[in-house]
Amino acid sequence: MLKNNKDIPEKPGVYLFKSGKKILYIGKAKNLKKRVTQYFLGRDHLVVGNLLEQADDIEYIVTEAETDALHLEYNLIHTYQPPFNVRLKDDKSFPLIEISLIDTFPGIYYTRRVKPKNFYVGPITNAGKTRALIDIITRVFKLRICSDAVFKRGVPCLYAHIDRCSAPCAAKITPEAYRQNVNDAVDLLKGKRKNVLGKLALKMNRLAENLEFETAQKVKEDVELLNRFVLESYISSVRKTDYDVLALHYHPDAAINDCFIILFSIIEGQVKRKEFFNFNTISTGKEEALKDFLISFYRTENIPPEIIVRFYPPDKESIQQLFSQLAGRGVTLKIPLKGDKRKMSDLAAANLSLYVSKTNYRVIGQRLKEALGLKRFPLRIEGFDISHFSERQRVGAAVAFTKGQPDRAKYRNYIIKEALPGDTEAIKEVLERRFKKAQAFPDLLLIDGGKGQLSAALEVKQKLNLPSDIAAIAKEEERVFMESGDSIVFPEDAPERFLLQNIRDEVHRRAITHHRKRRQKL
Repeated sequence: MLKNNKDIPEKPGVYLFKSGKKILYIGKAKNLKKRVTQYFLGRDHLVVGNLLEQADDIEYIVTEAETDALHLEYNLIHTYQPPFNVRLKDDKSFPLIEISLIDTFPGIYYTRRVKPKNFYVGPITNAGKTRALIDIITRVFKLRICSDAVFKRGVPCLYAHIDRCSAPCAAKITPEAYRQNVNDAVDLLKGKRKNVLGKLALKMNRLAENLEFETAQKVKEDVELLNRFVLESYISSVRKTDYDVLALHYHPDAAINDCFIILFSIIEGQVKRKEFFNFNTISTGKEEALKDFLISFYRTENIPPEIIVRFYPPDKESIQQLFSQLAGRGVTLKIPLKGDKRKMSDLAAANLSLYVSKTNYRVIGQRLKEALGLKRFPLRIEGFDISHFSERQRVGAAVAFTKGQPDRAKYRNYIIKEALPGDTEAIKEVLERRFKKAQAFPDLLLIDGGKGQLSAALEVKQKLNLPSDIAAIAKEEERVFMESGDSIVFPEDAPERFLLQNIRDEVHRRAITHHRKRRQKL
């Protein structure tokens, strides 16, 4: 375990916990020596303890002022994305839809990067929905999707032949008419559906009056498509946001610090995006946790002019200064006391409270601990299963879940080598191979099976002196068997039942897949 470096200066700056060349955690401090020492005093905290176990060195960069340290911390976190800093799903760029307004004949594209002066909507959290929305736009407005190199060839492509592109490359449409189609597409993506539908209705009537019934029918189909179209079902956020609203729930614990955050993005007075985040944090309080979220989540392209919070983070002024520089305009953090923004803040807090009560793993884990009579809180659960065909090509599988979520990096496959026939003997072999030389142990082992499989696992527990609790879940009735000899069937809608079923089904799928691959090699 890493030991405290007493030579760290008492100056502002940024510190980096490292394992070899890999950066594990980046933080900033007004006083580097005092801040780093706090980690060694808090080594009983699960996340901090893991950090100190993995780290073998601490580097530091001294700055002139704490403001400079915040700027440096922000840049380093977004460059290296250390695993012990706040990791959000937005840490990977989500898809955007781009309309290249700077071109004479703008195209519509699937992208993950923002360029100046073009029009964007997003991020869209589902890549499939991104492509589906582009398909709607090309069908209705006939915008090109080709690259500039292909466009310059001047030859209509397949999309033109199937009436998905108006073929501006071959002068099949005037620049003015094409630009009108572009404007209508932008209006639709801005949420102005009524304007677009009105124009299409006029166009349809005009075509019908001119006896162009086939073309009028196509426009009618476009109108019917857009009448079913709900922008919010595709778009999680539109880039030009009036303001964001944040509410945070922080639960300090001796083992884990749970942090839940809700984000509302408000556009023209309406909530256009609602998203929840849940993460463990090394932060020592809710204010510091909010600060960590802010500098991890916001980047140049998604910083609104105003961020509504329910309390201020430390370094409020420095954060505002940093965000203003990144956005190229003023950005403020604000606690509203009344008015619509206060109502939005209260609404966010109410939604967050409901979400936490339903999804907080602390609650689910504690219920599971009490129901199964576990000695340890089931923060980490590993599931085990055996698969074979008439005792041939026997294999085992193991999956790991942390805080109720899959930890796929720790999944394992086993080929049964020495065990006597029978699932119970195979379970013994897999568990012995998994834990014979292990130094860290899960809180709960979940075996796919009934009393027989549980008894086999308990033999291994006694033989290896395993500290983990053990339970088994049988498909019949979804009954869970406990070490005490008792069993329980959770209610169908109980989150504990869903969690155990999810782990059992995941390891079962993995075992079957492994077995199938082994048979195919024969």
